[in-house]
Amino acid sequence: MIKNILGDFNKKKFMIFLLGITVLRLVIGSYLNLSDDEAYYLLWSRNLGMSYYDHPPLIAYLIRVCTLIFGESNFSMRLVSVGTIFATSIYIYKISYYLYKSEKIAGISGLIFNILPLYSFLSIMTLPDSPLILLYTMVLYYFLKVIYEKDSRAWYIIAILTGLGLLSKYNMFMVYPSIFFYLLLSKENRFWLLKKEPYIAFIVSILMFAPVIYWNYSHNWGSFEFHLEGRQSKTFRFRPTKFFQFVGGQIGVVSPILFFGLFISSIKNFKKPDVNILFWFALPLIGVFTFSSLSNSSKVHWLACAYIPMIIVFVKYMEFNKLWRIGIGLSASLSLILYFVATTLVVPLKPKENALADMQGWDIAGTRVQQIYDESTKDGEEWFLFGDRYQTSSQLAAYLPKKEYVYNLSGGTSQFDYWKDRDGVIGKNGIFVAHSFYNRKPEDKFLFDKAELVDTVVFKRWGRVQREYYIYKVYNFKGRK
Repeated sequence: MIKNILGDFNKKKFMIFLLGITVLRLVIGSYLNLSDDEAYYLLWSRNLGMSYYDHPPLIAYLIRVCTLIFGESNFSMRLVSVGTIFATSIYIYKISYYLYKSEKIAGISGLIFNILPLYSFLSIMTLPDSPLILLYTMVLYYFLKVIYEKDSRAWYIIAILTGLGLLSKYNMFMVYPSIFFYLLLSKENRFWLLKKEPYIAFIVSILMFAPVIYWNYSHNWGSFEFHLEGRQSKTFRFRPTKFFQFVGGQIGVVSPILFFGLFISSIKNFKKPDVNILFWFALPLIGVFTFSSLSNSSKVHWLACAYIPMIIVFVKYMEFNKLWRIGIGLSASLSLILYFVATTLVVPLKPKENALADMQGWDIAGTRVQQIYDESTKDGEEWFLFGDRYQTSSQLAAYLPKKEYVYNLSGGTSQFDYWKDRDGVIGKNGIFVAHSFYNRKPEDKFLFDKAELVDTVVFKRWGRVQREYYIYKVYNFKGRK
């Protein structure tokens, strides 16, 4: 069947597929509650700033636009991720068609991009990676115009797209070595390094990034320090488990067979002019994060931009024999299983092991916490709400009907620390919320006079408890232990 589908794939079939899967993702995205990180970014959109502790600000602004138009909902949040993956698919088609003038190659490239588990996951998760992936792909498209058409005006489009990419996520910095080393090593295109346009483009993109630099300057370089030092070991020490976790994760999210196909096709054809350009847009990302994984923890989606040009190479140069067709079928199956499992929660996991329940149940818990908070404060008594993880505090804040402020009193730093001083709650009474996946009681981390469990919200599906939410009252809060 896969052979028949691929055999006469064209632009029309690609667009039908893309529109169909986009509608499916909007339906799933509207049904699922926000993940922990999405809830965090929703709070950013309620508190717009020049930048944030964890990432630059573009994701907050995109969410704000969607929620202003459609109101705060799962649907409006997922418009960002679904929309950017849709647009990225179009640009993958455009890049592939621009290079090879084949609707079949272009359509299959867009098809494979959409069925890889990595992008299936990102398509229903509104993260800074959503605009990053799109802008990275667009930069590649306009860079091809620079190379093949000698179009100097395209540098200025690249400048703006790169600047916006830098406002999405710091990973966009990898565009600079991709372009620089390609030009440096390409005899035919090295002359661009003696032209003014690349340097003007570089300066314009950095100027667009200036708000993030200013935010860091005015906040003790908090975000830069977090990424350059907080996420990296101070001394290099080879940790094989970190490396193999990273590689194993990449194989898992790209899918077990196609992962090897992408690398084999790009390495084998690296000297071909078209592959050389495309693979240079993957190499710096792969090199930096693979090296980092030798001693540090790395997240599986950090290479999301790197695989996009490799998909195009794979489709152009690999014969779709039985092995690769099985790989495509396996990849599509894994993506469908991902959607099915996340929406149905049909896998029988214990509440303390059920990470899938992150995206369901918080709306019920938030309503109950709001009731308890309203009852506690109805006589004018001051209470505050808090969690022990930024993820918990974000979810609670996102789903409280009256949008009360929720403190994050974890042991680490987060954006919450830039919004309100956590010492301001010392001596007050608080309402503490935890859940069964990260079950922490108030006495595990905090000092106070007394704490009592006032309610447990139980979220069930299929007759099973999927998650429990614990609501405590804490009296005379004295801080962390």
